[in-house]
Amino acid sequence: MADQVQRIEDVRGSGIYPATGPLPPGDAVVRSPAELGHPEKRARFQMPSQSLEPAFFAGRAILGGFFLYNGINHFLHHQDLTAYAKSKGVPAAGAAVSVSGALLVAGGLSIVTGVMPKLGAALISTFLMGVSPSMHGFWQDDDPEQRMNDMINFMKNMALVGASMLVAAHPEPWPWSVGQSRGELMPRSR
Repeated sequence: MADQVQRIEDVRGSGIYPATGPLPPGDAVVRSPAELGHPEKRARFQMPSQSLEPAFFAGRAILGGFFLYNGINHFLHHQDLTAYAKSKGVPAAGAAVSVSGALLVAGGLSIVTGVMPKLGAALISTFLMGVSPSMHGFWQDDDPEQRMNDMINFMKNMALVGASMLVAAHPEPWPWSVGQSRGELMPRSR
């Protein structure tokens, strides 16, 4: 054991590091703080991605499905949503409802299928950032109940913007994406 202790370098250069307990097999590598400042010298932490793939797939099905459903809803209930948008002072409310519905459908499909998910996340964020201040501007409400409802919806939308940013940050290709191998829904090869 004394032989193993002598093979460990002290970061401060004082000689032998007095390790306690059993040492791992092989030579230990101790790097200086200066060395760790170089990204090429650091070992990158890798998550066990295969074990997380089902959770990631379920999460994107729920998140993307939420936006896909709401986008379809924009077209199925176009008149009602147009009237609501007009009541909030949205100019060209009918066109705004159609465009926002298209953003939601395209973004939701992208997230669900894993096809161009960064673009899908950008479409969803564009929708949320555009609609939240105009439709849920709680700071403009005089009625306390309406103010509370709009504040809840505004904050929910901001949380969904955060979720879209997380989606956009996930490296591609996504596991279990459509079109990854001969157009089939298949797990990513390792």
